[in-house]
Amino acid sequence: MRLKVSFMFLFTVLHTLEGFKILGVFHMPAKSHYMSYNTLMKILAEKGHEVTILASFKDENSPKNYKQIVMEGLYEKYEDNSINWFEFTPLTWIMPIFFNFMTTNLIENTFNHTVFKEFMKTEEKFDAVIIEEFQATAMKYVAHHFNAQLIVYSALDANDWTNPFQGNPDTPSYHPSLYLSHLTNHMSFFERVENTIFYVYAKILSNLINFPAQNRLVHKYYPNAPDLADIAYNVSLVLLNSDPSVHEPIPKVPSMKDIGGFHIRKPKPLPNDLQTVLDNAKHGVVYFSLGSNVKSKDMPKEKRDFILRKFSKLKETVIWKFEDPDLPGKPDNVIISKWLPQNDIFAHKNVKLFITHGGLFSTMEAVYHGLPVLALSVFAEQKLNGKRAETNGFGRHIPFKELTEDNFSETLDDLLKNPKYKENAKMRSQIMRDKPIEPAEAVNYWVEYVIRHRGAPHLRVAALDLEWYQYLLIDVVLFILAVVVAAVLLLRFLVKLIFKKKPTSKKKKN
Repeated sequence: MRLKVSFMFLFTVLHTLEGFKILGVFHMPAKSHYMSYNTLMKILAEKGHEVTILASFKDENSPKNYKQIVMEGLYEKYEDNSINWFEFTPLTWIMPIFFNFMTTNLIENTFNHTVFKEFMKTEEKFDAVIIEEFQATAMKYVAHHFNAQLIVYSALDANDWTNPFQGNPDTPSYHPSLYLSHLTNHMSFFERVENTIFYVYAKILSNLINFPAQNRLVHKYYPNAPDLADIAYNVSLVLLNSDPSVHEPIPKVPSMKDIGGFHIRKPKPLPNDLQTVLDNAKHGVVYFSLGSNVKSKDMPKEKRDFILRKFSKLKETVIWKFEDPDLPGKPDNVIISKWLPQNDIFAHKNVKLFITHGGLFSTMEAVYHGLPVLALSVFAEQKLNGKRAETNGFGRHIPFKELTEDNFSETLDDLLKNPKYKENAKMRSQIMRDKPIEPAEAVNYWVEYVIRHRGAPHLRVAALDLEWYQYLLIDVVLFILAVVVAAVLLLRFLVKLIFKKKPTSKKKKN
């Protein structure tokens, strides 16, 4: 027995030294998503693992042990149906339905892609399969297909999409639904009412509409697949893009790990022209970017014009990620470019402020470098990230639809002149950097860990083995109520029996 254990241990060690075979399959054809999961997979390749990635894009600077299989055309389909987020104002209660149709369509585009179909016929063996949790339950079939450990990467903190499949406790009393970005973890009574009702509503939609749709999708392309319910809950590890410097503390089961900041790499040298601009900005630099999904060039002209008017009055240099080479009315102190090395710019000592859409990756980069932020949230979780920056004291938040010339000017002046924002940003930076292990190292460690321990079933909580009514103790509550009611009825019966009046006999009078 000891010899067998020693052999197994030696085999595992040698396998780890050689590197595991890891497959990443990512259905979301958005550039911002690609940059995150591409970074995650490259970390594993740099650690010596043999990595294969199926995605909509290709990285030209990748390691030799990083095999890229590109599903061409998915990004173009996504772009053809893309939304101008400045004009799109979805009703909150419609968002779960909107995401259901959007994500199901994206997954079907992946399943139906010729490259994906051919790859699924391969006889290759993998130790682990990594997918992105973007309401992507059907994608979990890939791990079952290759008989590999299933690892989920989430670009968000623990939420409505990840919690059910890990048995992680939902806490609607202080954890807002990911769709209700106007709420924080300190809610009033009526906000808790709203969050609870929406929580139940989203759960019903998920169980009655989304999950069955994804189950049908799997069996449409793989008729012999088991029921999706037998696959979806078999998740060995969830890697969460969350960090206590940015997110509120919430419960997480042992199989869920924070890796927030993993995408932040050591700054690279800036291009010469950009280096010169930053070095010569004696009054500092304001950096402005709305990310890759929200395009500055699509901004309403009225708001773009008053933003430029305000910029023209600043002594600081403004560097704006602007997708069009022509920007009418651009002041001399504003420099535009359709692409900029954001993290490398943030590392420069002359950058004073970051104007952002409130995306999580951008917010984390700003926090890491100790930069105050002005969040002009447009959609999704951006509003919540902006409110977090304001609550934590390192930024201000204005929803883009509420942006006016007056509140933009006042807020920008406040952020540039009040030192408290910089001080709080530095404090948050210290929190993010104060870790026993770097996030990139944590990614590699936990992926290797679940492979070494054959899926790490010891991290799985027993909640996953319970029906929903058992988990919520509804059966226990009903049983106790039944016992109490039965006891009350029995007591009532006994009392009546004991104190029942006997009929008195009357003597007959002659």
